[in-house]
Amino acid sequence: MAGYYGSFIPTQTVGGINFAPQQPQMMLQNQPQQQPPANPNPMLILISSEDEMRNYPVAAGTTVILVAFNLGKFWLKATDTSGVPQAPREFTFVEKTPEPPAAPITREEFATLSEQVKKLIEELGGTK
Repeated sequence: MAGYYGSFIPTQTVGGINFAPQQPQMMLQNQPQQQPPANPNPMLILISSEDEMRNYPVAAGTTVILVAFNLGKFWLKATDTSGVPQAPREFTFVEKTPEPPAAPITREEFATLSEQVKKLIEELGGTK
């Protein structure tokens, strides 16, 4: 926009709306380029072998979870913000089985316990 001094750029009004002409490309080139922030949430990728894990590319500053259900394993593979890979961390799936519930108490066991509680109450001085 030759002919204009400083940072003043005239605007044009059309139908009550102000429009500013586009800035020249030279001005935009001097502004620092902003990179989008790295995704802090890892991505989940399904694979089927350790070779796939080794060969899977990871973008700079990201972490991925590579899962091989057929092997019962998963890996965390990451790179730092400059793109240097970190050693993959390997984990295995372990099924956690719930403990079986306790067997219910029988009437005879309840009666025995009830008698024991009554005797303890009497020994301690009874109820008021």
